[in-house]
Amino acid sequence: MISFIVPTVGRPSLAACLRSIETLLGDEILVVGNGWRTKDPRVRYVDCAPGGDWGHTERNVATPHARCRYIAHIDDDDTYAPGHRALMADAIAKAPGRPVLFRMRFPNEITLWRDPAIYCGNVGTPMFLIPNMPTKLGVWKSFVGGDCAFLEGCAWKAEDYVWRPEVIALLGHNV
Repeated sequence: MISFIVPTVGRPSLAACLRSIETLLGDEILVVGNGWRTKDPRVRYVDCAPGGDWGHTERNVATPHARCRYIAHIDDDDTYAPGHRALMADAIAKAPGRPVLFRMRFPNEITLWRDPAIYCGNVGTPMFLIPNMPTKLGVWKSFVGGDCAFLEGCAWKAEDYVWRPEVIALLGHNV
């Protein structure tokens, strides 16, 4: 099961983001921010004052609240591609207990990852599917590149990461 963590500043795009999240029984969606609410029964809220750091503070606050075996992240102005949950289930079944990095696409068609390596500019938050193992998780840093710093701070070895070629996240209203 997957905890989907969605930091928000209350942008109107959050509704489309939430609609794009495909869930299975046992999955949860954690919306973390300051006071935004929806009638979506899948959503649980984690209150957090805006960190002003691309959602990194919000992710650090929400992560201990995640109840599922895996954690996925998506920002409130991005959406998941149709079929992403089935791809995630396949990745979990084929490589249980290992972190997975899918691909994400920007509106200008740039797609990351370019090559299977963790470095700034090659990885981004919405591509992560990470086992919820608190002793192995990194910390989100409050600067551009915090997503890369998160992975670099995780306790998995480079060879533990599974690199999947499928695009699961569409960034910045890419749909």
